[in-house]
Amino acid sequence: MSDFLLKLFKVETINKLPIDKLYPIIESLDQEQRELIANSYNLNLEGLSLTEEVDAIHNKITSEFKNTLMSFDEKEHKSFYDFYNGAVDYSDENVYVNMKKFTSLGLMYLFLSKSGTYFNFVIPVELIEMYEKLLQSS
Repeated sequence: MSDFLLKLFKVETINKLPIDKLYPIIESLDQEQRELIANSYNLNLEGLSLTEEVDAIHNKITSEFKNTLMSFDEKEHKSFYDFYNGAVDYSDENVYVNMKKFTSLGLMYLFLSKSGTYFNFVIPVELIEMYEKLLQSS
């Protein structure tokens, strides 16, 4: 992986083994990562304990998931669907723009491989389940 990508996703990268549940992922984030997500939702974490921060972020992501998806344009929808399916065209530069957006919204998380040569992206199970219900109802 290029140094450029490592630098581009420095804040968003979680240097741990991948986790598939939203709450434990949020618990594993550092302060800077939690603030990035909180800022995306205009969520004030000031004065909260770590547990309260994790609870607030988790609740915000899950309660706003549908509205967040509905705010996406057509290209962002396609990109999220591609990530959901695991069929991502990494030669498309918009993939990285959308990856930044999805990670800052807490919809997707990037775990650095043990070798540090690539990212494993994870969409938490709860969000996948919610997404699949939305797909079935549309």
